[in-house]
Amino acid sequence: MGTTLRAFFLCLVWAGILTMQLNFDADSTATRRLKDALELATHDAALYLKTDELANGRIVFDQTLATQTLKKSLEMNLSLDTSLTPLSTSFFKDEGQIKLLLVEFVDDSNTLAYPTNYFNSTYEIIDTIEGPAIVAVLETTGPRWFGGTKKTIRQAVVYEYKHY
Repeated sequence: MGTTLRAFFLCLVWAGILTMQLNFDADSTATRRLKDALELATHDAALYLKTDELANGRIVFDQTLATQTLKKSLEMNLSLDTSLTPLSTSFFKDEGQIKLLLVEFVDDSNTLAYPTNYFNSTYEIIDTIEGPAIVAVLETTGPRWFGGTKKTIRQAVVYEYKHY
């Protein structure tokens, strides 16, 4: 009888550890996918520069096109619709809308000299920016394969051109 109870108890412990591990793995995967997609999206957005300013030796982002491209890249890389809600093929399909909390442009139109210190108190971003940059923040909740409190995942990216 004692052996049976010990085996039953060990099975319960094993099931609990397995559940925690699978949820932890889901959080890690969600965090990595969100970060990778945001880095790709800010890179894509950084390609949209105002050509007339570039001809004058200044790097100034076309903010409208850059923002549209950033969202389109997120849609493609995370399988989202145009409102950033996950499609049925998305890893985030049960998590609700992915929120683009911040898109901020630091370029030659609003910054006098580089390097410059960038600070955003809302999202606790502190960075020394070496050149024109795009700062973006995404947020969603992590998936849970088994019960438990859903974890909010927030990723920030600063994509910059280096001035030398």
